[in-house]
Amino acid sequence: MHRLTYALNGEPRTFILERERVCLGRQAENDLAIPDHTVSRRHAEIAKTPEGWRITDLGSRNGTAVNGEPVQESPLNPGDEITLGTFALRFEEEAEESVRLEATDESVLVAKGTIVRSVEEIQRELEPESLGPGRPLRSEDLGRLARVSRILAVLSEVARTLLEADSLEGVLEKVMDVIFQHVQAQRGVILLAEAAGGELAPRMVRQAGGGTDTIQISRSIARKAFEEGVAILCQDAQVDPRFQGGESIRFLGIRSALCVPLMVEGKVIGLIYVDTPVRVKAYDEFDLDLLSALSGYLAVGIEQARLREALESERRVRSRLERYHSPAVVDQILGKGKRGEAPSLEVREVEATVLFADLVGFTSLTEHMPPPQVANMLNDYFSVMTDVIFANGGTLDKFIGDAIMAIFGAPVLTTDHAHRAVRCALGMREALGRLNAENPDGPQLLFRIGINTGPVVAGDIGSVRRMDYTVLGAAVNAASRLESEVAKPGQIVVGEATYRQLKYAFAFHKAGKVPVKGLSQPLAVYEVKGELGVDDVLKL
Repeated sequence: MHRLTYALNGEPRTFILERERVCLGRQAENDLAIPDHTVSRRHAEIAKTPEGWRITDLGSRNGTAVNGEPVQESPLNPGDEITLGTFALRFEEEAEESVRLEATDESVLVAKGTIVRSVEEIQRELEPESLGPGRPLRSEDLGRLARVSRILAVLSEVARTLLEADSLEGVLEKVMDVIFQHVQAQRGVILLAEAAGGELAPRMVRQAGGGTDTIQISRSIARKAFEEGVAILCQDAQVDPRFQGGESIRFLGIRSALCVPLMVEGKVIGLIYVDTPVRVKAYDEFDLDLLSALSGYLAVGIEQARLREALESERRVRSRLERYHSPAVVDQILGKGKRGEAPSLEVREVEATVLFADLVGFTSLTEHMPPPQVANMLNDYFSVMTDVIFANGGTLDKFIGDAIMAIFGAPVLTTDHAHRAVRCALGMREALGRLNAENPDGPQLLFRIGINTGPVVAGDIGSVRRMDYTVLGAAVNAASRLESEVAKPGQIVVGEATYRQLKYAFAFHKAGKVPVKGLSQPLAVYEVKGELGVDDVLKL
């Protein structure tokens, strides 16, 4: 079997001389279309005669040469160099019996020393014909093997580039580089389906020569590939019966086009689209196979890039949330809870319980201490108190100097937020006692706590540059006043609403109504004495 080998855009190509008469030229209607401006529309003909293969010039403008000698007609021998204008080809002969398939220990195929594909893959590629052990390759097999080998080489390159890409845009850009390197594309677009509604949106656009004009693609071709999940090779869109109703094809002047779907688990997530408005038959089965194989790699790369971006986004959000919420609450906020709806950080009105705790006499206690010692002491204190808050399902709102503000009932909505807050306050008092006992020679810390329940506005509040989760409202102000103006050192005091919810769960001492700054009405105040046991509740 004889063939012509040549290079197109730096890529080696092979044309098998399967017919006895082959026409070569620039027009797409030729058996071998050569996109070179020095080649005439119908340049030359190669024919098989009883004496062998011959080439005949068809009156070309720039002439035909064999081994550098201009000819009108000439015999061809294996190894001859043919020049059409300035375009070079080589006439070669293949020995069918010279190449055989061999199964190695790794179950791969070896053809001319090059690993091509597994035995099973090659058998599928060559169906319906099966390969018997040691059967010599026929010429059509060689063409397919060459195509498979080139596709695998490109996919190997793509695999490396996808490993190097660190973002979705990086993945798309690297794949588009490969497409323009191996496919004769004038224009290329990668479209991805948006999550909402599944509408296609262009995510990567490229034009040959670095053009910046707006690219409009065929909606008819894209819709068919997307809706039916099929790869489309269109060699002349203007006359293709599949798209006769496509106004965009005629309007845009599209001639050759390739469009393949990006699929993950049977679902189309996007498209690769390339076309050219200047040539018919610009693409062949190799280009379609290459783009189809490439689409599988790209689909996986897109999903991996999206997963990486989602994980990085979650990491940043988690890092911020873990400063204020317990790990269990963070998991719920990020939608990892086993049941129910994930808590919202959006601003909304809820009922919650707010706790303020402030160290007593901290300034005078530390005025003679070195700053590093003061910082270490506060860090130890805040760490212990934060652990107690998280253990009771609370949210750490903020540190205010040596004071702590905590929220119960937001962002995770609970009906027992008042109970959690008071139990937390008792736990904080016990933890402070242990902290003092561990440092008998150091300053002995003492705090007071104010707690109040009521409606609050909760959510991410702040500036464009910085948002923090917090609560606002009269109930918050009342809790702050209870701590700063009512509670005495070592006391835990609560407001009327908190008391009404917990009067059968904790022991209280009624301190009466106390006027506080900033509030028009005096506050009914109750001091928490401790949690009631079962026997205590039965006596009530």
